[in-house]
Amino acid sequence: MAKSVPAVRLSDRRGSRVVRWAVFPCLLALAAAPMQRAAAQAGGAAPKVTEQEYEGWRQYSVHCARCHGQDVLGNPVAANLLESVAPGGPAAEKEVFLKVVQQGRPPRGMPAFAGTMTPAQMEATYAYVRGRAEKRVPAGRPQRPGA
Repeated sequence: MAKSVPAVRLSDRRGSRVVRWAVFPCLLALAAAPMQRAAAQAGGAAPKVTEQEYEGWRQYSVHCARCHGQDVLGNPVAANLLESVAPGGPAAEKEVFLKVVQQGRPPRGMPAFAGTMTPAQMEATYAYVRGRAEKRVPAGRPQRPGA
């Protein structure tokens, strides 16, 4: 027969009442936090961005997120763009970033996007990723300018 684990009991200041701590409510609160954040963003608290950054978010979501991580949060499969595009990073300069996107890095598994994305879409992607790296654009779906 399995032995039950007793609940942790703490006394209040007066020592007259016993408070039971349960792990389950704490876990529920922790699990609900990301859902509450998503609900807050869906309720009009979406980050405001420029038209170019918004288009960059769209292009990033379609072409880049599967390898580089949703919201540019990184992924062990590919380079962490928050570090690469941050000031002092290896792709901090727009021209370097655009060259990598256009030509890809086939030995590392990154395809070239020259035939898939227009130059304007690549520049918009850079604007979005740079905004994320500079912490001007928070994670989450941004609010479309003018909407």
